[in-house]
Amino acid sequence: MLQVGEAELPKPGKDEVLVRVLAAGTGPWDCTFRSGAWTGPFPYIPGGEFAGVVVGDTGEDAALDDGTPVYGFPRFPGLSGCYAEYVTCPVEQLAPLPAGLPMTDAAGVPIDGMTAIQGLTDVLGISRGDQVLVTAAAGGLGHFAVQIARVLGASVVATASPQHHEFLHHLGAAVVVDHTQPTWPDQVRDVIDGGAQHVLACAAPTLEGAARAAGDGATIATPVHTEYPDAQRVNWRPYNGQSRGSELIRMAPWFDDGLMSVNVEARYYYENAAEAHRRVEQGHTRGKLVLIVDEDLAAELEV
Repeated sequence: MLQVGEAELPKPGKDEVLVRVLAAGTGPWDCTFRSGAWTGPFPYIPGGEFAGVVVGDTGEDAALDDGTPVYGFPRFPGLSGCYAEYVTCPVEQLAPLPAGLPMTDAAGVPIDGMTAIQGLTDVLGISRGDQVLVTAAAGGLGHFAVQIARVLGASVVATASPQHHEFLHHLGAAVVVDHTQPTWPDQVRDVIDGGAQHVLACAAPTLEGAARAAGDGATIATPVHTEYPDAQRVNWRPYNGQSRGSELIRMAPWFDDGLMSVNVEARYYYENAAEAHRRVEQGHTRGKLVLIVDEDLAAELEV
C-alpha cells in the first residue's frame, strides 16, 4: 500500500551527493516491488529514477555545484527512494541535465534510457548499417531503443499496437508491425530476409513472437527474466540495466541536438502515486509516466 509520510533527511556518504528531487520516473519495477518483490525493511520509499538539483557543495572533483540540475538512478535495483523530496546518489550514477531535456521529462530517462543503450551496444553490439528488431517499441524502454538504434546508424523494425504506429515512425522506425496480429513474426521475416539477427525484446508478451521473428543463430537481448522459447535455435541474452552516469553523459548531445526525446504520457503529483501505478499495470503506455515530487521546486524553476 502506498501512503504519503515523513522521513528523515538522508545524509550523503562518501562520493555521494544530496539531491532535491523535482520529479521521479515510475515504471513496472516500482509496481513489482510494491506487490511483494521488495523483501527489505518496511516502510520503504519507492522510486528508482529522479531529476532534481544538487544540494550543497560536492567538491572540485565532482564538478557539481550547489543547484546543478542532475538526473540518475541510484543503487537500483536496491533501495533508491526517489519518491521523496530528497535522495542521495553516488556521483558516478548521475549526470548533469542536458540543456535540451526538460527536468520533468528527464525523470523518465535514466532506467529505460540506460537499459536501452546497454542492450543495443553492450549486448547486441549494434553498429551502422545493422537491422534491429525492437518489440513492444512504444513503451518506456522500446521508444528509447528505437531512437538510440537510429542514432547508432541502424535500421529499425518495431512492433506495437496500431495506435502507436505513427508515433514510432516519427521516432525513426523504418517499419512498424502490428504485434496484436498472430502473424506478426512472419511479417518481420518478410521485411528482414532470413529473420532478424539483432533483437531487443522489451516485454514478456512479445518473447515467443521475437523468437519466431528471429533468424537462426540470432541474438535476442531482453531485460525480462523467465523461460525462453526456442532457446536451441536463437541466443537469448537476458540482462539488467546498470546505473552509469557516463552513459547519461553520452546521450546528452542527442537530447540537445533533437535526435532523442522522452515521451511523457502523463504526469502525476506524488500524492497520486497509486493512480500512476494503476496506469502502469494496465500496460500499453506510450513512453513514460512521471511523478512531480516537489511542487515548490517546480515553481521555482518555472517548469
